[in-house]
Amino acid sequence: MPKSLFISPEEVRKPGRIIFKDIPVNSYNKTIEEERSRYSDDDFVRIFRDMAILREFEYMLTQIKTQGVYNGVETTYPGPAHLSLGQEAAAVGQAYLLGTDDYIFGSHRSHSEILAKSLSAIHKLNDEELMNIMENFLGGKTLLAVQKVSRAESVKELAIDFVLYGTLAEIFARENGFHMGMGGSMHAFFLPFGVYPNNAIVGGSATIAAGAALYKKINGKNGIVVANIGDGSLGCGPVWEALNFAAMDQYRTLWEESKRGGMPILFNIVNNGYGMGGQTRGETMAYDMLARIGAGISPTQLHAERIDGYNPLAVIDAMERKLKILRQGDGPVLLDVITYRFVGHSTSDQNAYRTKEEIDAWREVDPMLTYREQLVKAGIARDSRFEEILNETAERMTHVCKWASDFEISPYVNFRKDPAVIEKIMFSNGKVESFGDKEPEVLGPKGSCSRYEQIRKKERAAFVDGK
Repeated sequence: MPKSLFISPEEVRKPGRIIFKDIPVNSYNKTIEEERSRYSDDDFVRIFRDMAILREFEYMLTQIKTQGVYNGVETTYPGPAHLSLGQEAAAVGQAYLLGTDDYIFGSHRSHSEILAKSLSAIHKLNDEELMNIMENFLGGKTLLAVQKVSRAESVKELAIDFVLYGTLAEIFARENGFHMGMGGSMHAFFLPFGVYPNNAIVGGSATIAAGAALYKKINGKNGIVVANIGDGSLGCGPVWEALNFAAMDQYRTLWEESKRGGMPILFNIVNNGYGMGGQTRGETMAYDMLARIGAGISPTQLHAERIDGYNPLAVIDAMERKLKILRQGDGPVLLDVITYRFVGHSTSDQNAYRTKEEIDAWREVDPMLTYREQLVKAGIARDSRFEEILNETAERMTHVCKWASDFEISPYVNFRKDPAVIEKIMFSNGKVESFGDKEPEVLGPKGSCSRYEQIRKKERAAFVDGK
């Protein structure tokens, strides 16, 4: 109880000063050669492949939205498209070390995070686990559609087709989408891989992720929680509420000894420099460098760090260190991940708030180019191998686009045939007494609470004994 924390007038009135620690800024500086002990050649190449898949997926949507055609596949998509072209390294780096027990919550611009986390899960799970997940999701409907058309020669390749198709079909509002097309671009998710819903409300995932982290902490569940939100969300009150909620002193001062420690949550700020058309640093915010805000929340400064999101290895390095902090019970953690989107806020954005020179400057340091060059220079693989990956990825995405656009393979939900579809998705019509077998933790027996006894004796029926 708070009364156990004595507020001493002598203590709070004595003079002194608050001391802040330095916050690291882009401190990673290792070469590919120096990282060979951590990654195999296949690991280095797989990181590039995952980035290529994310890039091509978003490029495909760009072409469909602006041209109505992608690689000869004519189709339309009238829905929203908040794309993350340019942000792939940040997403792949974040997902690299995460497991299926680690949950991510996203924003309106989270296609890349969904796919990166799914690709990471596919790599880590064995064939039996993957088939079990795919066969039992939506009664196997999505898998069946993919199996009829996929050319995959292995379970893992089939799983990649499954994820790409299920995500795109969801965006296209098709029945075979991961949620029968009822979630769409800004609300896509796939729980078996630890991919929880995105949120169209700016910063909305901060509070939801904090709640999920609290659930894990109270119930002793494995894994951590990631709130993927943008730099523009720091102008939203609920984000600051979530930061404070996750860092409350009581977790370390008042909770029972076995439960003491910080919340297992990473506030991953995808800092692309803009909140719609407002430039956060220098215009709409006051922090100068976003990582600074950690110092204003907690004495731990949220272990805040600013990292180079244009280097996937720098992101993985930071994630490794921050995951250790979180799993030791010393969270929460804040990462300021520098990145950049080559495209507008949405496909209708004309980029009137920034110059072509600025966009071109960032394209020159595009991780798809620089990371590839580093790998070739270090002798990890020949440049022709990366060209093959790009061609294979474009071919795969063309097939996925065809499947998701074909009304015979991917029909819309037939509401005339089943008017209760939305009801069935929203409500389980089931009853769950408890999500665990733990006894509730209370301060004393219910009978000792006078208010409980008072309420218990009240009549809740309109008529007593039928009269």
